[in-house]
Amino acid sequence: MPYALPTFNLACNLWHVPHPVTNPPDVISPCNLTPGQRIADQNASVTQPCMYLLLPKLTDIRCQYEGVGGGDDLCEVPAGSGRYYTVIYVDDIGKGFANEHRFALIAMYKAPAPLP
Repeated sequence: MPYALPTFNLACNLWHVPHPVTNPPDVISPCNLTPGQRIADQNASVTQPCMYLLLPKLTDIRCQYEGVGGGDDLCEVPAGSGRYYTVIYVDDIGKGFANEHRFALIAMYKAPAPLP
């Protein structure tokens, strides 16, 4: 069975640097929020709680490694929830195939966050 495209069952708000969240978001996108394979990484170098954000291909989401300057995007998932995450890393999954989509590693922006 081929790998299926994820179901984008949520919406997220994305702000590009300098991310003034008092303004409308720069991007509103369907998404899927997941903890990945649900396993603990004993060698994780990130101290904040991290999640995987899956998005449709070509979604305009950025991190400092793309060289667009300024730093990482800020996202609110689900949109309107008040749960903010900073974008650590972005890459494509299934590039060139029918199941192509975008992946972002995101970390909790500030605590305390509203309950999910």
